[in-house]
Amino acid sequence: MTAFAVARRLAVPVPWRFRVARLYSWLVNFSIVAAVGYGLVSAGLTKTPQAGSAWTALWLSVVGATVLMKVALAFGPVFVGADRLFWVLSAPVSRGGLLRPRLVVLLGFGAAVGAVWPAVVFGVVGAVVPPVVATALGAAAGLAVVAGAVVLQRAGVAPQGWLSGLVGLAVVALLVPPGRLGVPAGWPGAERNGSAGAFGVGDGLGSAGRSVLGLAGRSVLGLDGWPAGLWAVALGLTAVAVVSVGRLRRSDLVAGGALAGVARVSVSWFDLALLGAVLAERRARALGRVKSSLGSRTREAARSRVLALAWTDVLRLRRAPNAFLVWAALLPAPALVALGGEQAGVPAVHLVAAFFATDRLAAGLKAVCRSPALRRALGVPDRPLRLAHLVIPAAGAVVWCAVTVAFTPHVSVVNGVISAVGAVAVAYRIATRPPVDYGAAIVDFGLFGPTPLGLIVQLSRGPALLTALAVVQVVV
Repeated sequence: MTAFAVARRLAVPVPWRFRVARLYSWLVNFSIVAAVGYGLVSAGLTKTPQAGSAWTALWLSVVGATVLMKVALAFGPVFVGADRLFWVLSAPVSRGGLLRPRLVVLLGFGAAVGAVWPAVVFGVVGAVVPPVVATALGAAAGLAVVAGAVVLQRAGVAPQGWLSGLVGLAVVALLVPPGRLGVPAGWPGAERNGSAGAFGVGDGLGSAGRSVLGLAGRSVLGLDGWPAGLWAVALGLTAVAVVSVGRLRRSDLVAGGALAGVARVSVSWFDLALLGAVLAERRARALGRVKSSLGSRTREAARSRVLALAWTDVLRLRRAPNAFLVWAALLPAPALVALGGEQAGVPAVHLVAAFFATDRLAAGLKAVCRSPALRRALGVPDRPLRLAHLVIPAAGAVVWCAVTVAFTPHVSVVNGVISAVGAVAVAYRIATRPPVDYGAAIVDFGLFGPTPLGLIVQLSRGPALLTALAVVQVVV
């Protein structure tokens, strides 16, 4: 028996009508993504890069590659579902022959994401390098990231801490002027006096002098030989990954399959709480056994249960530092949109980014609101319990908005106040949303077919308020 025969036996026959319908949905999604990418590329090619644009493009690419690596390692990246695991482990054929087609798809996906990423960067900072060179570099980087993730999966190395540190370094580099980080003044995109940062914070965004970058060819960023060298590294990692995929163990293949199954169910049932619960369990297992840090502070605060619960929320955040990392990584997001020229929508983007930053700090609020058993065990009324777990998200929203208003153009103090209050309100409404009732009413509107109005109303608790506040932000 060959690997091809096993693959044919595992393949589920799909009628051609279903294949056509699936192909149509893929074509629609691809057309939407292609239209958005075309708009970003056209806007980037017609935009003159500003001072610090090359610095911003570099660290945005570092953030993109690091996030891609973290996501790939979270899923495996090579994983096998429970329905195929028996064949992969027990079939009398080479394990590598069964897994290599999946590896080829993953490598192609990584290369495609890397090739599209320069369009996003160009839409923000402009074309700091020739488009062909940027596409080649992006595709090679995406291929190298996925292949490197497979090699790390086989070696059993989990560099999540190092990757989080790299993201933090990239955020600092985006916010701090290049000259203060020791970047030579002659580096493309750095100011002669080093007073302008990635967003031109020193002189104000848009008021800094134009960069001398342009599209002068490969020598603009000193890219002579870089595409060839990066492709050589990517192909080398790909060769190692092809060999390593045949030596993956059961433990390497199972974890990602379980996470992918939960993600599929969460998306299908419009309930991301399932995925959040699984991710929280994985984080708890990674931490292992921890020593209680409540100590005397909780005993001193025993007279005030609100203070005690707020302190436990601080400990929860300390044991899950990725939440704070995302909070910090969202700091430059509104300024990046302003750098891209979308000035009218910057206040709305500021509100949305503030909500996502606040939501990452609301893990404790979600835990107590979604677990009746935990609320009964704590023995605290619902209102004080929710207020206690709202202290950290509210404080994080206020600090985030105060910091971003200081350097984000087109965002006033009034916009910052609306963003802080609105982010906390939306996060609270989403956390306190009751379980989804899938038996809600469905209304047939004829042309649009049966529409689950009850389900839409339930899922709009929070997003509807966020949309209304975004409109207010644009109008104010």
